[in-house]
Amino acid sequence: QAYLGDIYYFGEGVAQDDGRAFELYSQAAQQGHAHSQSNVGIMYRDGHGCEQSYERAAEWWAKAAEQRYAEAQTNLGHAYCAG
Repeated sequence: QAYLGDIYYFGEGVAQDDGRAFELYSQAAQQGHAHSQSNVGIMYRDGHGCEQSYERAAEWWAKAAEQRYAEAQTNLGHAYCAG
């Protein structure tokens, strides 16, 4: 699911589709996949494939950060600094 999310997010061999990427990342994130949790956070931050929400972004980054996923830790830190 995470790999397919990347394929749709970047449009690699398929039409680029943020909505489908968000759906796939979300499925993997619900299963505890840290990279996907971080990507769901990014998509919420940017409003790609979903309604923009800084609060939801921070929630997903926190889940990935708890698993020591460095990118999510960085994004969560920036979110806290930005308020």
